[in-house]
Amino acid sequence: WHRDWYVAHGAEKHRKEVYQGRGGAWRLTTAEKKRILVNSIYGVDIDAQAVETTKLSLLLKVLEDETAETIDAQLSFLHQRALPDLAANIKCGNSLIGPDFYADAQLGLAGLNDEERYRINVFDWEAEFPHILGKSVPEERRGFDAVIGNPPYIRIQNLKEFAPREVEFYKRRYVSASKGNYDIYVVFVERGLSLMSARGLLGFILPHKFMNAKYGEPLRGLLSRGRHVSEIVHFGHQQVFAQASTYTCLLLVGRLPHDQVRVCQVDDLDAWRAGSKDGGSVPARLLSGAEWMLSTGRTGELLARLRTSPTKLGDAAARIFQGIKTGADSVYIVEELERSDESVHVYSRATCHEHWLEAGLLHWLAKGGDSARYYLRRTNRLILFPFKHEGGTPVLIGADELARRFPLTWKYLLANRDSLEGRERGRMRGLDWYSFSRIQALDVMPLPKLFTPDLAPRAAFSWDPTGECFFTGGVAGGYGILPADGYEIEYLLGLLNSRLLDWVIRRTATSMRGGWYSFEARFIRSLPIAQPGAGHDRGRECSTAIVGLVEQAVALAAELHAARTAQDAAHCRREFQTVNTAIDRIVYDLYGLTDDEIALVEESTPAP
Repeated sequence: WHRDWYVAHGAEKHRKEVYQGRGGAWRLTTAEKKRILVNSIYGVDIDAQAVETTKLSLLLKVLEDETAETIDAQLSFLHQRALPDLAANIKCGNSLIGPDFYADAQLGLAGLNDEERYRINVFDWEAEFPHILGKSVPEERRGFDAVIGNPPYIRIQNLKEFAPREVEFYKRRYVSASKGNYDIYVVFVERGLSLMSARGLLGFILPHKFMNAKYGEPLRGLLSRGRHVSEIVHFGHQQVFAQASTYTCLLLVGRLPHDQVRVCQVDDLDAWRAGSKDGGSVPARLLSGAEWMLSTGRTGELLARLRTSPTKLGDAAARIFQGIKTGADSVYIVEELERSDESVHVYSRATCHEHWLEAGLLHWLAKGGDSARYYLRRTNRLILFPFKHEGGTPVLIGADELARRFPLTWKYLLANRDSLEGRERGRMRGLDWYSFSRIQALDVMPLPKLFTPDLAPRAAFSWDPTGECFFTGGVAGGYGILPADGYEIEYLLGLLNSRLLDWVIRRTATSMRGGWYSFEARFIRSLPIAQPGAGHDRGRECSTAIVGLVEQAVALAAELHAARTAQDAAHCRREFQTVNTAIDRIVYDLYGLTDDEIALVEESTPAP
């Protein structure tokens, strides 16, 4: 509020709305702040304590910058009480569940007890705010003009434990909850969209995972079909909330369609807060239910061209698979201490003791941190694998056979029987109590394969040429890749470790705190793969050269990690970098990059 505005519009006309405070600054009167608060600001929260706290905060805002003297002067003129009653504005209830919840017979609501009804706390938006959302309000005026918030971030797996009825209701009531193990914040976006007026705007801060995750597909489709998205501020791995590691964005959407989506990628949070708002725009037509690629400018143009590649890694791979999930790593994963001809002396975290186990069921186990570019480090970590393969199918070895052929291992498993049977809430009780809790990837784990960590600061694809290496799933594990027919494993390894595809991952995958990136299957599956020999006359020559150079890179990486002196290490490192640079040059040629595009990639991607 400025003096010029006040003078231009007439002091007499607005004398009830503003006043001149100390230092000559114009301020809203307490009465005007009350009017705005009572007539324009509304809120809903399921937590009754949060509702009362919000009311108090808003009332304190009314009194901000006021003194007893200024308040008395205004109230003596207006003959009003100082603070309004906000009971009609800020209410307690479940923003996502309305009266139709009780009409859903499939949920078995007749069995609801008082505690469940209190927890669910059904909220009728139309009845609670009839002057805004009631059916008597004209369509063009119905709804809120602005919807803002920081919705809760709760995965449905966690919500199921204490709110199973609500989870089932969301799946049937909301499009955004229709696919996979969604996070509840996507439901809040859909709900907020439905509460907006014809020209309304919504602004939420929420995880940006929905832009790439499978569960985000329904919400992406909903927003893109109506071209609702107006702006996205993507914080990448920058931490907005000091007390928690969350990877967030600002999502701004409107009821009216938008032709362009403004995109701001925040690399420096302090600079952004200080006013640096560099960014660009992408056509709204490029957004769909598929994963959102929001890079703009030259970066966006190159990514868009690479995305037109007819072959993705998902096509060039016979299978991309996550690692083994035992359900009891402390039992199955042991540390090798020494080895005899047929037995291995190990330490078990589950028993906190040492044991002798037969070597036949123990396999070398890699973690994500063991994988580097072209090199897979072998450690003393082993995994107990109580399966055999019959016709290519993994079969749990029977108890009698285990006891006869592997008596030491069977004795060890029996010592851990109670904890193994307690997995999966008791589901593992029975004849197969010593099996892994999940049987995923057991058939392909013993095969030659490529391996990538789940998380890494840069591309770190390695090669297990014999199938001896096993690995687990999850953050400490990774993913395996089996090439499809027509694709040599060395050729794929060279492309995946290239600077170009590393650059693509950095622009399309989820970034983590500290400059780490996700190499989950959902990100690497869409990497563009140049078909061997395709694209131009030198295609076959390029692919053959890559295979030869990758063989050199694998050998040099092994030499580098085995180097005993600094001089040997420096020599190997120079040769390794030279080979990597040669691979990068051929990859640029294979993908048809221009000099400007090569410079763009190398400006923002670390050298080998």
